[in-house]
Amino acid sequence: MYRLVRFFKRYYAVFLFVLLEAGAISYYANSTSYTRATLLAGAARVTGGIEGFFASAGDYFSLRRENAVLLERLAEAETRLHAAIPAGDTLAARTDGMKYLFGTAKVVSNSIARQDNFFVIDKGTADGIEENMAVLSPEGAVAGYVRRHSDHYAVCMSVLNGSFSIGGRLKGSEYFGSVYWDGTDPREMTMVDIPRYADVKRGDTVLSAYSLRFPPDCFIGTVASVSESPDGIYHVIKIRLGAKMNALSDVLLVKYTDYEELETLAGEHFSDADKKKK
Repeated sequence: MYRLVRFFKRYYAVFLFVLLEAGAISYYANSTSYTRATLLAGAARVTGGIEGFFASAGDYFSLRRENAVLLERLAEAETRLHAAIPAGDTLAARTDGMKYLFGTAKVVSNSIARQDNFFVIDKGTADGIEENMAVLSPEGAVAGYVRRHSDHYAVCMSVLNGSFSIGGRLKGSEYFGSVYWDGTDPREMTMVDIPRYADVKRGDTVLSAYSLRFPPDCFIGTVASVSESPDGIYHVIKIRLGAKMNALSDVLLVKYTDYEELETLAGEHFSDADKKKK
């Protein structure tokens, strides 16, 4: 009881101020119909804003869940498209007669600011994950591939890695070259080996080509700029990445079932073999 009395004695000025303010606001609010309407309108705006904020937040998390479900359905559809199999089969379920198997995962860790970037997904050996499986963004753009894995997680080499390389071609053209990241802009990659006489325009689409990790014609990005190589023999093309690597959350996994056989046969001669740093 003594502490309660001390508390009120110490803060009585604050309580008195709040009481007087409440009385003043009440008197003002009931003085005229206009002031009552004005205060009610203001309260409605504040309440509406708060409700709108929480509704938007709820919609956002609901959208994330819906996107994950849609990606799962897309993986099943892509697998069945390449070979007729029952819905619900997983990456580890069947491989007979199929070149590509599709699955999904969530990104739990990601980096874009280093010279050699990686990201981690929440699927591993127990989910049928294997090394060299392709990883695509939800839009189907090239994002990286599986490098190492444990029972429940996998580390993936990002396209934003100095050792990453993939064969690419210009859509609607017979020309193809090598696509890699030069370690500067995380939104762009570089394409070389396209001959100087090839017609390349800004906005042209670049797709995967002659890759064993990635299915044919996976979207890599669009041409952002074109210049000549120092020797004037080929174009140096900057590609605006299709995958939003700084916002990667859900991904699509692709397993090429003949990879090991062809790796044994061709080894480092793959068009998308890891670049050897000098």
